[in-house]
Amino acid sequence: MRRLVTICLLALSAVALVAAVPGVAAAKKSGPKPQVTRVTPMRISVGKLLTIRGRHFKSTRKANTIIFRANSGRTAFAKPIRASHTKLVVRVPAAVARLLTVKNADQRPTRLKLRVLAGKFSAYTSRRLSPVVTGVGAGDGGGGPAAGACDSGTDYDGDLLSNSLELAIGTDPCLRDTDKDGIEDGYEYQSALDLNHYPVNPPLPYPGKRPYPNALDPSDPSTDYDGDGLDLNEEFAAWVNYSSDGHARSGRPGSLASLTYSDGLQRSAAVAVPSSALANWVIDWDENGLLTDDERDVDGDGIGNWDEQHGRFTEPWWPAEHDGTHEPKESKYPLINYLDVADLPSGLALTVPDMDGDGVPDGADDQDHDGLSNQFEIRRPADWQTDIAGANPWAYVNPFNPCKPFNSSRCDRHPPFGYYDSDTEPPIGPDPPAGYPGSAPATPDG
Repeated sequence: MRRLVTICLLALSAVALVAAVPGVAAAKKSGPKPQVTRVTPMRISVGKLLTIRGRHFKSTRKANTIIFRANSGRTAFAKPIRASHTKLVVRVPAAVARLLTVKNADQRPTRLKLRVLAGKFSAYTSRRLSPVVTGVGAGDGGGGPAAGACDSGTDYDGDLLSNSLELAIGTDPCLRDTDKDGIEDGYEYQSALDLNHYPVNPPLPYPGKRPYPNALDPSDPSTDYDGDGLDLNEEFAAWVNYSSDGHARSGRPGSLASLTYSDGLQRSAAVAVPSSALANWVIDWDENGLLTDDERDVDGDGIGNWDEQHGRFTEPWWPAEHDGTHEPKESKYPLINYLDVADLPSGLALTVPDMDGDGVPDGADDQDHDGLSNQFEIRRPADWQTDIAGANPWAYVNPFNPCKPFNSSRCDRHPPFGYYDSDTEPPIGPDPPAGYPGSAPATPDG
């Protein structure tokens, strides 16, 4: 018993001693500083994998940060792609290219110091542990382009930007799409200039402080920078696939001058309105005789770009627009899922002139098989509600409903019980006039 009491007293004394000594508990809680003991390879190109070995790193990848430092004091930061307590593997980021010494417009091999932040900062590496970093593909033994191939003034990757310009703005002269977002560097660069009305506002080296198409931002393909209803990815697809509206390219674009579709301009090119009264009615929404990029028809199928991607040639648009708030409520036609942009693997209906591959362009085709073309049914006159049973029975159109504007052989006269009960307009159109559909007027507004 006496021995047990003695042991307890000694334990309590030890605890009190630790608590009394300043910094002991704090040091134990925060842990030791990380330490770098080995770096491989010691000569490496931007974009390649660097392995850092040492002690006291964090095993969670995001809890570590690697800092690259030039003699000038400029730094670049990167997160490892793999991590353990003793090893970090990091891809040398594009931002490191800005730290390299430049001579005669060429990037020179530059020794950079390393530092690891893992709860605490390590010391910067000595010269023995500081790797020499070269420009992309400039000879680290990792294959790829020949040494120096991406450092000259030519355009190695074919993105229509010279290597020297790419080195200046931080993009990769050996990669056509530096940020791997599906949009080529040259297109994003030129769209950014267009957005900022260059040369009135010169780039610095990119065009300014507000958001702009950025070849170093992988998150922006779905952004609509110029506010025309088409996002960056959609306008890039229109430009890279078509030399002008209705004319598919036979090869790659050869210049960034005057992009046919730019996400920096709402009206990238002067395009005449269609000569056909019906096509003009469908495509020129505001009827001002000038077509913006969303109104234009890049694939030449008779339906405007925005309509094919987001609007009246997408099946969900009709019940969403006629939801009882914007227009009297109408329900989606039941039992049939009609072909639209959602069914295309590419998700780019504006560049596909014949979505179902039957040889008939989408505008001339008839999605709902009611005898009227999609182009005819894609736009209702403003007074369609009063014309349902009035002087213009053709007004009540919908390309995804065979009951509108008329009953047809495809029309379901017995829709599911209660499905249309909440509709404020009749689900079944009027009986067709004599000669239907051959007597259709030239335009839906009569």
